[in-house]
Amino acid sequence: MEQTPERTDVYTLLRYTLDLYIAGAWQWMGFLSDPTTGKTHVALEEAQIAIDCADFLAGKLKPRLEPEMQREYERQLRDLKLNFLMKQNESRTEA
Repeated sequence: MEQTPERTDVYTLLRYTLDLYIAGAWQWMGFLSDPTTGKTHVALEEAQIAIDCADFLAGKLKPRLEPEMQREYERQLRDLKLNFLMKQNESRTEA
C-alpha cells in the first residue's frame, strides 16, 4: 500500500524558514561555522537581516503555535538579539 505524502501548509514552511534564519544569524555572528568551509566569520549586516526576518516570521506564526513553542521562539530571538548587540559592541571597540 502506497502512502500519499501530506501536503505542506504555509505554516510548516514558515517554521522551517524561521529555523533557517535563526541558524544563519548564529553563523553570521561567528558563533557557528559555515558548513561549506568549516570556518567562522562575522558578517553583522547579514546577521541583522536574518534576525529581522526571523522576528517577522515568528510574529506571523505566533497565533498558530502552542504557547510552549511561542516561548521557545521568543527565547531564541531574545538570545539572538542580545548576542548581536554584544557582537556589535565588540566590533565598535575593535574599530
